[in-house]
Amino acid sequence: MTREANERGWAARIFVSGIADVIGPTRGSLRLHWTQQAAREEAEAWASEMGLGQIEWESLDEQTVIGRTPNHTVVLRSILLPVGSPDEDIQ
Repeated sequence: MTREANERGWAARIFVSGIADVIGPTRGSLRLHWTQQAAREEAEAWASEMGLGQIEWESLDEQTVIGRTPNHTVVLRSILLPVGSPDEDIQ
């Protein structure tokens, strides 16, 4: 199976904001999503589970969307999928 050079996957991450010592996300996608909408829905489900309230979304560019709640920041990011087959990636 080969991939198109421009195929993208989307991942969601939730970070605590306003705390300097927090380095990584509190939640993050374990698997890429095919669409931005699917990644957004995953993040919104986490926000609901965590009691964060409504996420206010802002699109930064074609690859990045930022969401904000009072104490958390959500990042949706797309990344290009590998081209070729998995066998070609083995060195």
